[in-house]
Amino acid sequence: MDLELKYLKLKEHFKNAKVIESCAELIGWDERTNMPPQGADLRALQNSALSKLHHDLVTESWLGDALNELASESVNLPADSDICVNVREWIRVFTRANKIPVTLVQEFSKTFVYSQQAWQDARSQNNFVLFQPWLEKIIDLKRHEAKCLANGQVSYDALLDDYEPGATSLELDSIFYPLKDSIIKVLHSCSKENKRNLILGNYPEQKQKIFSEIIAGYCGFDFNAGRLDTTAHPFCCGIGPGDCRITTRFNPADFSSGLFGVLHEAGHGLYEQGLDPDHFGLPTGTAVSLGIHESQSRLLENQVGRSLEFWRFIYPLAIKFFPDQLSNIPLETFHKSINQVRPGFIRVDADEVTYNLHIIFRYELEKDLLSQNLSVKDLPDAWKAKMKTYLDLVPDNDATGCLQDIHWSAGLFGYFPTYLLGNLYAAQFIEKAKKVIGWNSNCLNLDVLSELRQWLKKNIHLKGKRLLPGKLCENVTGEKLDKKYFEQYLMQKFNS
Repeated sequence: MDLELKYLKLKEHFKNAKVIESCAELIGWDERTNMPPQGADLRALQNSALSKLHHDLVTESWLGDALNELASESVNLPADSDICVNVREWIRVFTRANKIPVTLVQEFSKTFVYSQQAWQDARSQNNFVLFQPWLEKIIDLKRHEAKCLANGQVSYDALLDDYEPGATSLELDSIFYPLKDSIIKVLHSCSKENKRNLILGNYPEQKQKIFSEIIAGYCGFDFNAGRLDTTAHPFCCGIGPGDCRITTRFNPADFSSGLFGVLHEAGHGLYEQGLDPDHFGLPTGTAVSLGIHESQSRLLENQVGRSLEFWRFIYPLAIKFFPDQLSNIPLETFHKSINQVRPGFIRVDADEVTYNLHIIFRYELEKDLLSQNLSVKDLPDAWKAKMKTYLDLVPDNDATGCLQDIHWSAGLFGYFPTYLLGNLYAAQFIEKAKKVIGWNSNCLNLDVLSELRQWLKKNIHLKGKRLLPGKLCENVTGEKLDKKYFEQYLMQKFNS
């Protein structure tokens, strides 16, 4: 069998595995948006069956020899060729999956359905005790997974690698802690006056949804290939070509909260919709990492969505939708209001400065939970202590404390640091983009937004996994990832 035929056989096999994975994505979306509470038992069985089917496909015994043979025969091809990239990543998937027993995969797939239901109940009732036993079970399963991946050691890095390939906690520490000092300096330099949210009012949810859909459409999100729904915690679900689903939650008192949630998830959605549909199911048609993925969401939410240029363009429409609430607020006053630096309890509503401190202390807590330096029962108090240290705030309930995020209920240990990496990548990407597209300091418009989207698609989305995150950044910007761009962005925006 020649090289091309061997490659086509593997392509078909891994595409089939991706179809199974997309089915799991679809029922995961349904679970968090539409599933009735009594559907959890069946959903757990469905998740378990799909996870076993996927695991069986990507660990079939013949794959090892076939992949090694193809890797050997393609050694003289360019490293970024389709064959070399896909084989490299298939070997990674095959190797990683073979270290994890299928029974563990099934057990986790069932458990996180119940865990997420327990989290929702605990959050709505402000009662951590309802969630505690499920979080303990999730952590036990993730510790088992980490041991399987790291030769018997409970390694945070083994879990981190699933989200940000090649990253280590040592590397993150060397970036995050010097950055933390810079962020705290910016925070301390901001005005200490008592800040009021000047745009509070009564914003009907349905009007918010329509307005948010229009703005997401302006930014390029294709609603013929996607949709927007409400849920307890915003997320984006890239099911496959032609089907990308985003969610948010709306605050009837502040329309900017839901809108920025939509812009964040639409940034993820643009990445998913920007992947090459002809490469669906292949690494060349898959996002390279969550850090890069988060760069796309944070860039649209913040560098675009919170910019004065953007609001010069869309504020007249906002006033048409909400005349009673906004018509007496000048644009500059509105813009200052949505960019106030004001430490708060909720991460997804945090300003661009304090958001990063939210991420760093979650990163610290999840490492301690995984290593058992922190017991689950002590998490609420540990959370309060971290918030006091980092933000000088102490939540008076768990719903605004350790129950606010969905991530740990879904076993997403290693995910949180990718948000901060995303901020760093976003600052560096937008600095480069502004030099080559028609962005100016006066006003954004549909043409500029389209130009930005096409630049991101060409330089990031369509690359798939051809380059690892660090190399992709270097390829796009001409430099390795450098925190100075994010530091400069914060200093220029909030120290002026």
